Amino acid sequence: MRSSLRFRGRPLRRALRRALRRALATALALLPLTTAAVAGAVVPHRSVNALPSSNGIGAIAFDRTTSRITQFLEHPYRFPGPNQAETRNFAYDSYPGIRVNGTGVWLPSIAPSVVEYVAGTGILHVNRATNGLSIDEYHFTPMALAAGGKSEHASVMLVKVTRTAGSGPVDVYTLFNYHLGAGAPSPDANGEQAAYSAAKDALYEYGPSGVAFGYGTIGASGHHATTPSNPYTALLNGQNLADNNGTNGPTTDAVTGTQVAVGNLAVGASAWTGTYTVLDPGADALAAVDRVKTWINGRTAEQIYTAEVADWNAWIKPNPAGASPLEDSLATSSQVMLRMGQVREPGAPYGQMLASLATGRWNISWVRDMSYAVVALVRTGHLAEAKAAIDFQMKATVGEFQSYVGRPYAISVVRYYGNGVEESDYNNFGPNVEYDGFGLFLWELDEYVKASNDTAALRGWWPKVSGQVADTLIGLQEPSGQIAADSSIWEVHWDGKQRHFTYTTATAANGLCGAGRLATAVSDGNAARYAGAGAKARDALLGMRAPDGALIQSPEGLAARGAFLDASVVEAMNFGLVDPTGPTARATRNVLTSALIPPSRRGFMRSDVPDWYDQQEWVFIDFRAHRTFSLAGDTTTATPLFAWNVAQGAENFGILSELHDRNTADYAGEAPMIGFGAGSYLLALGDRGKPVVPSCGAFAAEATGVDGGLPTDGGASDAGPTNDASVADGGTADAGSGDAGSTADDGSSEDPSDDGGCTIPAAPADRNTLALAPLLAAAVALIRRRRASSQKTTTKDNSQ
Repeated sequence: MRSSLRFRGRPLRRALRRALRRALATALALLPLTTAAVAGAVVPHRSVNALPSSNGIGAIAFDRTTSRITQFLEHPYRFPGPNQAETRNFAYDSYPGIRVNGTGVWLPSIAPSVVEYVAGTGILHVNRATNGLSIDEYHFTPMALAAGGKSEHASVMLVKVTRTAGSGPVDVYTLFNYHLGAGAPSPDANGEQAAYSAAKDALYEYGPSGVAFGYGTIGASGHHATTPSNPYTALLNGQNLADNNGTNGPTTDAVTGTQVAVGNLAVGASAWTGTYTVLDPGADALAAVDRVKTWINGRTAEQIYTAEVADWNAWIKPNPAGASPLEDSLATSSQVMLRMGQVREPGAPYGQMLASLATGRWNISWVRDMSYAVVALVRTGHLAEAKAAIDFQMKATVGEFQSYVGRPYAISVVRYYGNGVEESDYNNFGPNVEYDGFGLFLWELDEYVKASNDTAALRGWWPKVSGQVADTLIGLQEPSGQIAADSSIWEVHWDGKQRHFTYTTATAANGLCGAGRLATAVSDGNAARYAGAGAKARDALLGMRAPDGALIQSPEGLAARGAFLDASVVEAMNFGLVDPTGPTARATRNVLTSALIPPSRRGFMRSDVPDWYDQQEWVFIDFRAHRTFSLAGDTTTATPLFAWNVAQGAENFGILSELHDRNTADYAGEAPMIGFGAGSYLLALGDRGKPVVPSCGAFAAEATGVDGGLPTDGGASDAGPTNDASVADGGTADAGSGDAGSTADDGSSEDPSDDGGCTIPAAPADRNTLALAPLLAAAVALIRRRRASSQKTTTKDNSQ
């Protein structure tokens, strides 16, 4: 009689045939991916449009599509504090203009020949040519205005004019169009007022926003104007600015401008001019202008530029030996991004690392992103900045989610407001509550102390670290060694969505073993207890595998036979917990290369969840996967993966994005990413060619045998059904059609439309199936077992 065994509601034999056909087709399609050429893949190309500059207080951005400054933020972070309005962007646009022989033009109307960062700096450089002139403009937020007790929300715009041909008088104009009306994050332009102070030789502007701006020239101005004497039309008409005294009361969309004459330059001669913009939160623009003028201290625009370049050159550290010129350039740019991504506002905000620079929307301090940024700071020798980030977290205000954690804790369960108060985000399934941050914080602290030997700071932090981070993590450890179910790295939220994430247990194992080393450094008797708990978590990772031996997202995902593949599990190898050359690592790499490659044929998706966010290429995952493949000696995969991301970064001004579009590899998500972009790249480059050191003294002990080291029955510990059908069930192309797990099941809860980031409506799933080798092994094992047992047993319908 026909076997009663069924697979996803279909007869077993037919299901196996379909699964094998799909797997074979996938394997053949993916063969080019094993070559360095990555045949048929998209090529590196430019797609980022916004170039930010920040000193950790001021935060501006140049839009290369409109060729003008379109951002000047009130704060570098997105949310100042609970129940406070989102940080406002006051800049509508600002840009220079030029008049030659009486003919004027605003420079955005001239296509630039160069848009770039000055190498090794956060200075934006644009070059254009017109009417016998080469014009270089430079935009930046001066680092010196965020150091030495200074805290100015200020930027400068410098213009260098070089005569290449012809003759005639030259004037440089600057237009300031800032919106200071009501509303957030984009104030309107109603009720604005502007005035000129002859005593200060400066313009100032204010309105319903409650703040005030000051604008002035570096050196004496020639002329100035404000609405109603519109500076925009004056230049286009070849006229001098009107030198009027202001708007004479509130108006709509007040615009101001300055004009400086540089004279009739000889061919080959150059002249510099410059302007500054400064925000005063207390609406005292004249006092802010005085502070900026004190900083200028009579220097020329050229001298200010030279000093800024020198400041950056002194801060940048040498990159690893052996880096190619392109790799070295991107590493230097990544150091720049790390520096620009650290907040320097005095008080509670000081030291935090943003996940992204604005205009990216993740200019928020996530614990997870911050940990990768801090470790990158440590590895590149920026210990003072790393210490400041750790100190920020030690002083932050947390504890709102103690009922979820079950005990006092010292590190946010998700992220922080700008003022250092803990924040989570919510959806219909409640908040995100993430336990991986506890282990990640211990990792960054361990890295900092190893590099700095700063035991004095450690002793000051240790009571809180020991009692409310390490002890809290041990309190969350279950008898199996796994860490309790949480929202984890991909933020699945709560109320039944939390899972026992492999990533969380891996970060806990690494962090607790690090806590053992930290305890030893301060002569704390808990060292053995922390190390033992870390080793227990390390060993528990072996119970978080699929029947083919690959590490899974979570036992719950596997048991549900939904989407359960998760590229973040590579950290189990990168942290030195699971042998990167062993059977578990090998099976995990097989899954990545066959099931998690997007249609662009570049890099890796973060998981096999069939929603938009998960199915894009993740730059962070690419760099962390590169480390795993490199440790296994798989240069066929690792080398082109690394080179691809380096080339993409080089094409995009040294900026690394959150995502690459799954089809086109255009930048998607947010850019520039700090921890998940610049930080992950610097770690990948610095680790290249180095062996991994077992975090807990040794790798987890894997049994040798079939199915990647699992027992021959294929059952992952506590992972749900022990028959191999669950492997094929969770990973085939059919997984996108119903019971594979939707965004409600698998877990990507993030939505760029809200503050937590990421549940975007799912696009049609176009993903690869599971690795051919694991699927074949599972299928063969299943056939053998079923043939032996089907005549004498009745098996439960696994489709239920």
